[in-house]
Amino acid sequence: MSHTIRFAGIVGFILLALGCATTDYQAYEGKNNLYEGQGGTKVVVDGIDFWANGSPPRKYTIIGMVVSEVGGGWGDEAIIRSSVAGEVKKQGGDAAIQVNNNSSFAGMVNTAPGVFFAANVKSMKFAIIRYVNAP
Repeated sequence: MSHTIRFAGIVGFILLALGCATTDYQAYEGKNNLYEGQGGTKVVVDGIDFWANGSPPRKYTIIGMVVSEVGGGWGDEAIIRSSVAGEVKKQGGDAAIQVNNNSSFAGMVNTAPGVFFAANVKSMKFAIIRYVNAP
């Protein structure tokens, strides 16, 4: 196999990994599932409210949790939020509250003889919520 074909295949794999986020949704079950937030920072992505530092200043219920992962790099949080927005819509939610945001070292990728790149994974966890008495 020539180095050019090998390099092109590895670059294609890296680009695919950077552009596609995985999502793992789990439905939430619990008693007393009515909360009222105090406010925080909000970003709207694809029509969905994303609360990162705090929670919405209104009543809400949690309908599920979602963990989304993507290869770490430029724009990784935007890719994850877009993927999560699709899951929020699919589950009938109104917004997502960020629970955590982690990056981890996944290993080294040998792209050519003597040329290595670090591979990272970005993982974010969100509570998918539904507003109560939406305005």
